[in-house]
Amino acid sequence: MRISTQVLVDRSLNRLQDRLTSFERTQTQLATGRQFQTSSENVTGMNTSLALRSERRSVEQAMRNAADAKTRVNLADSKIQQMLTAMRRGRDLTLRASSTLQTTERDAIAAEIETIELEMVGLANGAFLGQGLFSGFAEGDAVEQGGGVWTYAGDVGDVQRRIGESEVVTVNVRGSEIFGFDAGENVFDMLSQLATDVRAGDTSVISARLDDIDNGSRRLEQGLALLGAVGKRIETAEGVNLQADETLRLELSTVEDVDLAEAILEIQTQEIALQATLGSLARAIQPSLIDYLR
Repeated sequence: MRISTQVLVDRSLNRLQDRLTSFERTQTQLATGRQFQTSSENVTGMNTSLALRSERRSVEQAMRNAADAKTRVNLADSKIQQMLTAMRRGRDLTLRASSTLQTTERDAIAAEIETIELEMVGLANGAFLGQGLFSGFAEGDAVEQGGGVWTYAGDVGDVQRRIGESEVVTVNVRGSEIFGFDAGENVFDMLSQLATDVRAGDTSVISARLDDIDNGSRRLEQGLALLGAVGKRIETAEGVNLQADETLRLELSTVEDVDLAEAILEIQTQEIALQATLGSLARAIQPSLIDYLR
C-alpha cells in the first residue's frame, strides 16, 4: 500500500511539473507576444526568424543609404540651381555691358560680376557631412585659387550608395566637368576675365563672352540632368524598399508573434489542468489513520 501511494504521488508530482512548465511557457508567450524565446523551443521557427531579420536589416540599411543619397543629390541640385541663377544674372550684366557705358557704370557691373564669381565659388565648395558635394573623394574645397588662377582641388572619384539589393547609384557629379575645368574654360576664371573686360570697356570682347557664359550654363544644366535622373532612381528604390520591408515585417510577424486569442484560451486551459493536477495531488497525499499510528 505504501509503495502504491508513493508511485501515485510521484506521478502526480511529475504531472504537476509538466503543467507548471506549460503554464509558464504560455505566460511568457503572452508577456512577450512571441511564440518562442529560444531555438530549443522551435528550431525551424528560430532559423526562419533569424533569416528574415537578417534580410530585413539589409533592407533597412538600403533605406538609410537611399535617404543619405537623396539628401546629397538634393543638396547638389540646389547648389547648381543657385549657380544657374547667378549665371543668368551674369549674362544679363554682360548684355548690358556690351553697350557703350560710362566708366562708373562699367565699374559697377564689373564689381557685381566679381560678386557673382565669389558666390559661384562658395556654392561650388558646398559640403555635406564634411565631404565636398563636387570634389569627389578629396577632402577640402572643390575649387581654390592660386596665383590669380582657379584650379580644381578635387578628384574624379564617384561617390556611390547601395540603395537596393542590386541597385548602386552615383550620387555626385564631378566638379571638374560641370565647372569646365576638363574643357579648359572653367567658369570662375571666365567670370574673373569678364569683369576685367567690362572695366576695359571693349564691347566686342564683352559680347564674345556671352558664348562662354552659355557654355558654362550648359555644363551646369547637364550636371543638373544627371542628378535628376539619379533622384528618380532613388525615389523608385525607396518605394521598392518600403514594400519589401513591409512584406518581411508581415512574414516575421507570422513566424514569431503569438495569436493573442489562442494564447488566452490556452492559458485558461492550462490553468484548469493545473488546478485539476493540484487537486489530484492533494488527494494522493492525504494522511491516513495508519500514518498516525506509525
